[in-house]
Amino acid sequence: MDSIRKSGLRLITADEEFVLKVPACKLASELVPFRDDDVVLLTAKSQHTLRCLGQLRNAGSPRTLPIFCCQNSLVNEPLVTRVFDKVYGVMEVMSAMFLEPGTVINCNIGRAAGFLEVGCYPCGLDDLAQTVSTAFCEAGFAGGVNRWVMKAKGAKALINLSNAVEAITGEGFGSTGFAAKAREEAMRVWSAAGIEWEPYEEFLKRVHEDQAVYRMPKGCEHQGPRSSSWQSLFRRTGNVEAEELNGDVVKLGRLLNLPAPHNEVLWRVAVGMAEKKEKPGKYTIQQLEEMVRKLANF
Repeated sequence: MDSIRKSGLRLITADEEFVLKVPACKLASELVPFRDDDVVLLTAKSQHTLRCLGQLRNAGSPRTLPIFCCQNSLVNEPLVTRVFDKVYGVMEVMSAMFLEPGTVINCNIGRAAGFLEVGCYPCGLDDLAQTVSTAFCEAGFAGGVNRWVMKAKGAKALINLSNAVEAITGEGFGSTGFAAKAREEAMRVWSAAGIEWEPYEEFLKRVHEDQAVYRMPKGCEHQGPRSSSWQSLFRRTGNVEAEELNGDVVKLGRLLNLPAPHNEVLWRVAVGMAEKKEKPGKYTIQQLEEMVRKLANF
């Protein structure tokens, strides 16, 4: 925030570079007074959602303040309903890099800056969802409204289960058999729990038909694109989203007596690396598989 306040937000795209003079606040209390037509786009990592909600309410925001969860995982929307009454899901697919304060790299090229779908939680549409979606489209994003947005977010969460694989091993995003096993565990647990998701292959086809291709800007090719979890470890933030992605599968599985060892290893190892502020690429896939075998025999 200090960098943005001092020098503006630096946005680097494949073709251009911008410096945006935008307001930046560190605390929700700096946003008061809240107006009747305000909405909140919650873009914090899932592990920070509860803290954001507490700040907003303690700053005097009404329960009727609309909250749009522009985040990965399925844990945010139900958590927000404990604090706010108007909750919306936003399914986002965007290739972007945030490696240093005040600078964001958007790797999307072509027709859109990213893909955003909006819907009411747990399902449905209303005028505000349409208004916010229209604003996204006017800002250069593909997507639209989706009355079953949580099914789309479920399919996206299946993809994001592999974020920890890349963060831990440094290997390509979602390209390993280990990630596929983590997805299979999640689908088994979700099916038993009654959680619905858009069919994985249909989701990929639908989103990528209307989604730009990726290219790192000139001079930034060595940096990515990389998953958000890889970026968290690279920046040594001390935290990572694995608990809300892989860990959520494990916790639900325990309630149903369904083991999810691949997700448990990813959760524990990624969180441990983050807490120790270790850089990505510490372990190999073979080492992770050995951890799974040991866990299964415990």
